[in-house]
Amino acid sequence: MKRRRISALIAAAAARTACARRRETQTTTGSAAYDAAAQRRIAEECLADLQARIDDASSFAQITDVFAQLCAEPAAEEEILFEAGTFAFGGEPMFTVSLIRQIPNGADEFFQICADVSFRPDAENRGIEESKWFCPTDADAFSAVRQSDAFAYAAAHTAEAVELRLDET
Repeated sequence: MKRRRISALIAAAAARTACARRRETQTTTGSAAYDAAAQRRIAEECLADLQARIDDASSFAQITDVFAQLCAEPAAEEEILFEAGTFAFGGEPMFTVSLIRQIPNGADEFFQICADVSFRPDAENRGIEESKWFCPTDADAFSAVRQSDAFAYAAAHTAEAVELRLDET
């Protein structure tokens, strides 16, 4: 279990480094120049779009499609996180599969548009733990999500809950 977490952390660090290198070669505005209010409006519009197109009856495949469309026009320096595992966020443990779009807020922090899909823990999802960072410009980002064990599980099962929210780091 520890080895898998360490591998996931190493993979996440490698993905972030690749995103940073790609950003260095693109002409983008530095994060200090971002207008936090404008970035918040973008994040709020993204959340409203998700809320208009996703509900508790949406399949994980549909949620992934909507999220991929949402990320089709990335903001500079943003990242996407795909994460799955069994977590107890102040309550009972749930197997949760998350798609998170991070948009810089101009203060070296991020607005996070989150789609969390939760399932009861069971023998089938017990061993599934994934954490992958992507640059939105990676053409295969959502292909990798769709080929993951977490996606296969979530697409084949009915969710207990779907939560769409906006956080700020």
